[in-house]
Amino acid sequence: MSSVSQEPLSLVEAADRELREYKFAGDLRVQPKWDIPEKVAIQVALAGRFSKEQETQHPLALSSFVDSAAEVIAAGASGVHVDYSFLVDEEGKKMDREYRPVESYKAVLDPLRERFGDGFVANLNVLNGDTFDECMEPARAGMCEVAPCASGHPPEFVVPAIEALQEAGVKPEIVIHSSGEIELAKRRLIDTGILAKPYYFILLYGLPFDSGRTLLSGTWSRNTQDMAAQLFLMADQLKSLDEGAQITVCAAGRASLYVTTLATMMGLHIRVGTEDTYWRSPLRDDVVDGNLEMFESARTIASLLGREVATANEYRASIGLPTR
Repeated sequence: MSSVSQEPLSLVEAADRELREYKFAGDLRVQPKWDIPEKVAIQVALAGRFSKEQETQHPLALSSFVDSAAEVIAAGASGVHVDYSFLVDEEGKKMDREYRPVESYKAVLDPLRERFGDGFVANLNVLNGDTFDECMEPARAGMCEVAPCASGHPPEFVVPAIEALQEAGVKPEIVIHSSGEIELAKRRLIDTGILAKPYYFILLYGLPFDSGRTLLSGTWSRNTQDMAAQLFLMADQLKSLDEGAQITVCAAGRASLYVTTLATMMGLHIRVGTEDTYWRSPLRDDVVDGNLEMFESARTIASLLGREVATANEYRASIGLPTR
């Protein structure tokens, strides 16, 4: 019902009443609630690829990696991202050289599934392997539920990879490093009808690159304004492809929990972890103690902003996966 009086008055009478009944602020209840999901999926990317000197906190060995994963899952993380590219086994052998992908993932996931069952979403990197079929083997073996794949990767890989993942019942997580890759995702995957809804993207930007020409197009963030401007731009462009698209944002590089805070305010999902950064904040050189600290910080930020960490099943439902 309108708050305006239904009694017809002349302009002079109405203006006189307004002056007599003047109030600076209206009833706060006239403001509608903002359209922000209460649940936020927080996943943790566990590998310690930036910090070899702090192995205990930033895992590079298989056993410490599994221990770190168990800590964050027990604390309530919605899912974990597993990339064995940086891991070594107990004998110091590189997991991406001495083992097939499915063997490496089995070594990580088996103890976690035994302890937590389906209480976490398994997000596995399927970029490693000597052949395409070897890359896809973990997905086809039913080991993962989500797998990242950048739209900027060569089309000879990314197009059949998206098709193979979806055929295996795995949700492709389309990695976006810059706005140019959004256009590539639209042209290669959406306009062609290859990518099934709901679309699921992950924004990983603000990391430095050692080469000017890479398989990924990097994004330079100098300060908070850069970080925010680029995040607003890319999130808006992704939502323009489909309003129901789900978006995760990585706390990567110097931006760390600054970008986590902004993304949480925007109603997006979050990925934290020592795979993408080890900085506590962009203005100091303080290094995080480990993945559990990063998850707990993100969870606290979400709570302060009125959001709750999604369970694994709530996370699955939001991105179009069957619950377990």
